[in-house]
Amino acid sequence: MPRSVRRFSLLSGLALCAVLGGPIAVASASDNTLRATINGFAPKIVKDENAVKKGLAGYPHGKVKPLVHALNHEVGDLHSLKRKLSHESGSSASGRKAKTDIVKGLGLIATAYGALRKDVQAANGGPVPASQVNAAVNTDKKGRKKYLAGLKLLGG
Repeated sequence: MPRSVRRFSLLSGLALCAVLGGPIAVASASDNTLRATINGFAPKIVKDENAVKKGLAGYPHGKVKPLVHALNHEVGDLHSLKRKLSHESGSSASGRKAKTDIVKGLGLIATAYGALRKDVQAANGGPVPASQVNAAVNTDKKGRKKYLAGLKLLGG
């Protein structure tokens, strides 16, 4: 076999491996990208959660604004993370399922906090009806369950 044919065969084989192996290498990075995105938002979410807890503690004492402000930030950050994750893809079947669960969970949590914010504003400093609080809590629980199931699948 002439030398130029062997070189062509070798280069063709390397190119074929690069073409076939390229998407695999990129795909395995996708689950890591999902993890990195979630980890990048974690400090914001923790800070927002702490602010919501403080707001809930002050609400019975007539402090409505801190709770509404904290819920606004939390909902905004949850939607931002959800939006960012929705543009990424998982590399494996479990990564894709994890992404779906996490995005769904974030949406449910944001919906619960948004409803709670709306109810707090409507109550104008008074007590929020128990049925509305229970509905928000139940939605939040469903969202957290989905979110945690997604994190478990993602390995985080």
